Amino acid sequence: MFRPGVTPPRDRDDTALWMLVQRDRVLLREGDAGLAGPERAARLAGAGTAHYLGTLDGRQLWAAGVDDGAEADEGWRFSDLFSFHALAGDERWLAAGRAVQIVEWERTHRFCGRCGAPTEQARGERAMRCRRCGLLAFPRLSPAVIVLIHRGDEALLARSHRFPEGMYSALAGFVEPGETVEGALMREVEEEVGVRVRNLEYRGSQPWPFPNSLMLGFFAEYAGGKIVPEAAEIADAAWFPADALPAIPGPISIANRLITSWVARRGAG
Repeated sequence: MFRPGVTPPRDRDDTALWMLVQRDRVLLREGDAGLAGPERAARLAGAGTAHYLGTLDGRQLWAAGVDDGAEADEGWRFSDLFSFHALAGDERWLAAGRAVQIVEWERTHRFCGRCGAPTEQARGERAMRCRRCGLLAFPRLSPAVIVLIHRGDEALLARSHRFPEGMYSALAGFVEPGETVEGALMREVEEEVGVRVRNLEYRGSQPWPFPNSLMLGFFAEYAGGKIVPEAAEIADAAWFPADALPAIPGPISIANRLITSWVARRGAG
């Protein structure tokens, strides 16, 4: 089990596990998806400093960056987060997403955005502190809404221009500054497909480290309007019966959980 943590212990355990991050990839042992230990971390970690992530299965878990040119040892490889999930499962994937985001945050906040001076890790909190003016820079987190719109036994699904051919998903969009989550949901739906919704039902959240989102999932009831896809964002959108859905995202995504749980609810009803 992964238990997140911020404040590091006084001493690093010699049985600690390390997530060694090269850009958006994490080092894994081939065959059993094992993580690096302290010796391998000491040899490979070279970009930035070490970050305490918490504990994984009762052992300390740390993250550190690896130089872009570093090569994995024989029997090891750097895995992107999509492949990591398939190999290591949900618990380790959550930890890996945390590792990638924190290492990237440090890499992109080495200098102060206000005065340009070098930064250093702040004590007692997850922040980079400017050595000159004291400005604190925290890890970036971008809240986004994702919504499964339903109308009787039909769900409104859409496909982005970036999706594989034939794949559809729930609608999603980022929350803007000064906006409520509910307001963002209704705005995004109307902007992207031209319909209105009501009776929002919160269904859960998911960290989505591509690169730094927090997805907030909802059901919403159709309230009116004709589907008019926003051409720059949406390739196609349509109503689909619960028993005749198109291809949808895989189980790594909260979109899959929203769609499959809605189908299960329709079947139970």
